[in-house]
Amino acid sequence: MSAPRPEKPVVSVIVEGYNESRDLGKAVNTIDALQRQDFPADQVEIILMGSAKQVKEWRALYGQGTQFWGVQAVEAEGLSYLQLKNRGAQFASAEILAFTDSDVYPHRTWLSSLVEGIRGGGDVSIGLSLFKSATNWEWNRATRLAAASITWGWVVGKVVDPQRNLPMPVGFMDHNFGLRVETFRRHQYNTKFGRLCGAPLLTQSFLDGGERLVLQPNQRVTHYFSWFYWLKCLHFRYGYEVFMLRRLNKHYPNQWIARMAILEPVMTMIWHILLDVPRWFRVSRLLDVHPVRRVVLLPLVVGMSCVARATEMVGMYGTMLAPEVMRRWAESV
Repeated sequence: MSAPRPEKPVVSVIVEGYNESRDLGKAVNTIDALQRQDFPADQVEIILMGSAKQVKEWRALYGQGTQFWGVQAVEAEGLSYLQLKNRGAQFASAEILAFTDSDVYPHRTWLSSLVEGIRGGGDVSIGLSLFKSATNWEWNRATRLAAASITWGWVVGKVVDPQRNLPMPVGFMDHNFGLRVETFRRHQYNTKFGRLCGAPLLTQSFLDGGERLVLQPNQRVTHYFSWFYWLKCLHFRYGYEVFMLRRLNKHYPNQWIARMAILEPVMTMIWHILLDVPRWFRVSRLLDVHPVRRVVLLPLVVGMSCVARATEMVGMYGTMLAPEVMRRWAESV
């Protein structure tokens, strides 16, 4: 005889279908990864946010019952990426929210680590993001490790939390964080700028509100990787976001660079390349990369960093020359 379903789930997972419409991944693959968690499925609620077409497909797949506590497919036509996340939280039955995307694949320990981070005293639990190819799940290949450190390793701060003996996070990725419902309701995403600048501005809101951010190294997800996507859709767009964030958030690091005028993009590129070296050692240590391999891969990391940061520099100059054109393009990818 099966055990009765708990009265309430422990965690509600918000999965928006925004990126699914851009052929970056399918929500069914994200749900499949969530079914393979080492966390009890009957304590997990899934909330899928998408278009009428997506909701029809999801209800056909999951409407007859699943191993989860419950699956809600909510129609939210026309909402932006961040608006879908804000709206999804309104339907949560659990006290803990977990956010991921429809083109992201949570690792087996993702939910258990996330819940542990919140129950252990954190207000916001933040994990590590990695890359995979369209056909291969091996995230620890050299180029993917280097790319993940360059693109997403910035969340790992250099200050160590003495209570946990782990680096303190300085931000989070929209596709990999968790928090209590009441914490999210106090803050939420700023959607004034569409899907852009969401995580940095929300991070600042958390910090201003005195929320405690904790890093959970086993709270891992894997994201699709191709060289074209990595450079154009991530780093060229990041050039726009960095330029805008310096003007939207007075607390954004290294404000002095903005005073360099026409040289701001060049100085940003150089500064980020310099930051990528110590960041690589912090991230690779958390991923248990062998110390020898960390050193061996360093030239690759530096080389890929130069390419990624030069791409950002071009994006920044594009923003200086045609800000409205860049804004519309950045919103579309």
